[in-house]
Amino acid sequence: MGTVWRAADTLLRRDVAVKEVVLPPGLAPSDRDAMYERTLREARAAAALQHPAVVQVYDVVHEGGRPWIVMELLDARSLADMIIEDGPVPLRAVAKIGIALLGALEVAHAIGVLHRDVKPANVLICSDGRCVLTDFGVARMQTEVQLTTPGMVLGSPHFISPERAMGQDFGPPSDLFSLGVTLYTAVEGRPPFDKGDPIETMHAVVEDPPAPPTRAGALTQVLMGLLEKDPARRYDVTMARTMLRELLAGPLASKATGHMMTDPYAVVPAQPPTCQPPVPAPAPTPPPSGQIGGRAMLQPGESLTDRLKELGKKPKPAPVEMPPTGAYPAPADRTVPIHAAPAIHDAPTGAQPAPQWAQPQPQRASKPAALDTAKRIGADLMTTVQGWPRKVQIGAAAGLAAVVLLGVIMLASGGDDVENTPAQVGSTEQAAPSFPTQTHSERGVTVNVPDGWKKSSATLYIDYTDPNDSGRRVRILIEPANSNPTPTRFMEIAENGLKKNTKSCVRPYKQVGLTEVEVGGKPAGELEYTCGSGDTMRHGVWRAIVQNGKAYSFYLTATESRFDESKVIFDEMVRTFQVTAS
Repeated sequence: MGTVWRAADTLLRRDVAVKEVVLPPGLAPSDRDAMYERTLREARAAAALQHPAVVQVYDVVHEGGRPWIVMELLDARSLADMIIEDGPVPLRAVAKIGIALLGALEVAHAIGVLHRDVKPANVLICSDGRCVLTDFGVARMQTEVQLTTPGMVLGSPHFISPERAMGQDFGPPSDLFSLGVTLYTAVEGRPPFDKGDPIETMHAVVEDPPAPPTRAGALTQVLMGLLEKDPARRYDVTMARTMLRELLAGPLASKATGHMMTDPYAVVPAQPPTCQPPVPAPAPTPPPSGQIGGRAMLQPGESLTDRLKELGKKPKPAPVEMPPTGAYPAPADRTVPIHAAPAIHDAPTGAQPAPQWAQPQPQRASKPAALDTAKRIGADLMTTVQGWPRKVQIGAAAGLAAVVLLGVIMLASGGDDVENTPAQVGSTEQAAPSFPTQTHSERGVTVNVPDGWKKSSATLYIDYTDPNDSGRRVRILIEPANSNPTPTRFMEIAENGLKKNTKSCVRPYKQVGLTEVEVGGKPAGELEYTCGSGDTMRHGVWRAIVQNGKAYSFYLTATESRFDESKVIFDEMVRTFQVTAS
């Protein structure tokens, strides 16, 4: 709709933003007048709104026969730039962005203003953390006359509502659909109806369901509610905002201390200001590029997915590891489903023969092998002791020396007890199974997982899936535990999440056992359970420790028919699991 300039208000001595309308060459006088009228309409629509999430309009100036809109200057990046350059946005930030934009739309709809072009390019995330909805260039009052010709659709194809795409009457629910597409794009890194071509994309908006989300987690329900094709069934502002607030108080609760909290209108942590002094002679504005939906979208025929793939090929600096937004409920007495609960209880892919490495192996070992096992156990113990306080290390050293000396005496005596008994540490750790492993070492955790299994990740967890059996998987989770519960209490809350989530755990649910155990010498809780019945029954085992305000857990899930042969994988994870984060 135009070019936004950085300018200086010489009267009030402040920097401002001035929007200039850029007219296409050869435009008919009547169309030119309509464009100018639309600019005045934008100014009137935005100036009528008073909300922290709406850009403030100061004035409209007529110069050279054209209107120029004078607005507050924001040191910000668009949400579109954030998604394309940095990838998907964390769940908690997306929820707060949603609440801010719902507030902006609520005040707009209350005075009869429809935005009609809600999209990531029109959402600005300021350096102070504030989220602002801008560019009311195609907004209109419901009482105003129609400026566009019949059949002409304004807005961006990826973010337009089904009723607008079909030329039907529309109202506030249309803006809420566009908001749902915007939030989906932020959390998934791609629009839900992207077909690469504007016409195909609009057809998908009308006819096709959204692409299944893979990162939305706890936000999935509210996103699908906003993306409901029937306006009468679509979530309204009150419903969507209530759900987002509940998520921010529960599964997406912040673990930041009080003095670290940002102001109520910030959606991301404040950043140092990056505004530079005004440039006396700005460079000429490039001609319009014909992009679909502004800078957020792309050239005709190019999809956002393709753009992200291209950006992914460019070398980028290693990302700073940030604590994940938690799926753990903040209030200790409130039980809610845990976002990172197992979500892999789908129909089995059929029984498959166990691989050679999963077959029962003889436990008798030669004396040299037993000696190697003793060395390895000693090394594991040393690794564990190194993570203890200094005074505890000194006390443990004497005990460790005695254990090693006893082992050497037993080996030298030629006794058979060492050969016939699997090496144990505590009550759960066993000798390494004879299957190939790889070491997972990310997000403050190291653990052995099966070599060659396919890796996938999300905000709170990392999965490794058997490439020959998609129903067999291990998951490693790191999530906030604000109230620092006992490991057993944590597993009880996790179990409540399993019971309530019928998609991740098919009925009937049955607890096999909930016990106090250890991992790496630390107290832990272990939950064993089954979901479903008959040939579709799945069997899982889940172990967790809690320390420094975080829960570190891992689990194995498989079909009931393959659980026993797969248990050695979980045992190896128990044996090698270590928390390396300070």
